[in-house]
Amino acid sequence: MLVWMFRSMGALAPAALVAACNSAAGMAQGAVAASDVQVERSDAPPRNRCDASAAAAAVGASWEPALLGRVLADAGADEARMLHEDSLITKEYKQGRVNVVVDADGRVVRVYCG
Repeated sequence: MLVWMFRSMGALAPAALVAACNSAAGMAQGAVAASDVQVERSDAPPRNRCDASAAAAAVGASWEPALLGRVLADAGADEARMLHEDSLITKEYKQGRVNVVVDADGRVVRVYCG
């Protein structure tokens, strides 16, 4: 009887591990509220280009939603997203995306492509 109980528990261990991993992933995704990252896309066909230096004037400006559209146009990018300094983001590089990083005081501290 005791041997059967340990074998049963051994069969459950992988399932418990998978459940724990899925739970941890869900918490990491839920750690960033939807309002923390804002995205705006161009209506033009994808060009896969971005010139962050053309949008550098935004650094130091106060954050407002309309600023994202201006940065998108200035950089000539396909997509723009606003991030906080502590936002959890994926590390994939998108050639046609410009990122606008905003600090806790609501000031733009960095504009970069990727």
